[in-house]
Amino acid sequence: MSAVTNLKKVVITAMLGLAAMGATFANASVTTSPEHHLLATLDYVELEAEQGDKNMQLFLGRAYLEGTNGLQADPLKGMYWLEKAAVDMPEVKTMIGDLFKAGQLVPRDNHQAVYWYTAAAKAGDVPAMVELGIYYASGVNGSVECGEAIKWFNEAANGGSLESKRNLVWLYATCDDERMRDGQRALKLAKQVLNRADTGDAADYDNLAAAYAACGEFQRAIEAQKMALGKLEDDEQDEKRYANFQQRLKLYENNQTIYSTAL
Repeated sequence: MSAVTNLKKVVITAMLGLAAMGATFANASVTTSPEHHLLATLDYVELEAEQGDKNMQLFLGRAYLEGTNGLQADPLKGMYWLEKAAVDMPEVKTMIGDLFKAGQLVPRDNHQAVYWYTAAAKAGDVPAMVELGIYYASGVNGSVECGEAIKWFNEAANGGSLESKRNLVWLYATCDDERMRDGQRALKLAKQVLNRADTGDAADYDNLAAAYAACGEFQRAIEAQKMALGKLEDDEQDEKRYANFQQRLKLYENNQTIYSTAL
């Protein structure tokens, strides 16, 4: 992330260099060994971090979590410094959410992930908005929350996320909550997506077909779904996805639409 690349180069270079020289100076005295200098440098970094240097806080958070730059892995210390850095850095809040979602450096915890993504999204971070939209639309917590998913995908789309606009097409077209279902809006968004450069893949036509079906325009839905199937064949997509597209085509041929919001 940008905060990492903006670290104070002299300090970081010193820490990297000293950590790498440990084997070469194995016989050095206590006061001249690389470990001694590394600890001295660490004291400086932690002092700067405690005084509010966000770059140093972020560096220490990552280093302690990953056990890099000569530091022993310590998840508690890592999270301590990341949380300090996150106070007025939305992208760090998103980073913490990613950590809890992934469950690699810290235990997986969806509730914590959502907490940090929400804090980041409210501060304007678009990737966090996307993550919240996916979370609520996928039913990870046991049920699909269409309203919350649409809310955050709208925010992300307004922030420039094309993928969020694609997701909105599907949600408006297939939402099983009639209060949120809106075929006309889905169709408008689907056409906007297809008017963009580098669009028009199988998923875009699958979305378009769902939007037409939600509007009751089943012949156009059939035509769009056949386009989607054709593009799937061209791209050699997996059999399961092809079967799902075929199933939707049969629905449209029987003048039926989809009620399935999960992404």
